[in-house]
Amino acid sequence: MYLSHPVRRMRDDPLDGEVVALRVEPADDAREALETRVESLGGSLERELRFGGVVVSLAESAVSDLCELDGIERIETADTLGY
Repeated sequence: MYLSHPVRRMRDDPLDGEVVALRVEPADDAREALETRVESLGGSLERELRFGGVVVSLAESAVSDLCELDGIERIETADTLGY
């Protein structure tokens, strides 16, 4: 799985109380698991992207839990989209 540098920093040293928007690319068979995990972490799916990616929003403190999900190909900040 590819994690951008900012996502790695959030995973390793999250800021309490901060919410982040992330661009996540799940494998085709991991989409439902991603939605379930994000909801269980108190986050939400903000929008779907072309080519199978999604933008999710969740607390920085939950980023490490999201990164543990199998079937994720890439996680970056939504800033990469100009979101």
